[in-house]
Amino acid sequence: MGSGSSPCASCKLLRRRCAKDCIFAPYFPSDDPHKFAIVHKVFGASNVSKMLQ
Repeated sequence: MGSGSSPCASCKLLRRRCAKDCIFAPYFPSDDPHKFAIVHKVFGASNVSKMLQ
């Protein structure tokens, strides 16, 4: 988990376990889930993941 003990916004929205090396955690902290929700709606989680790698 990138940001402390709570899952990042991505893992929270997608309802999955946030791994220690989660690619979304540095960009989408748990305190701002709305930011990931917008990006996910426009691009989709898979495409965002490809862009971040």
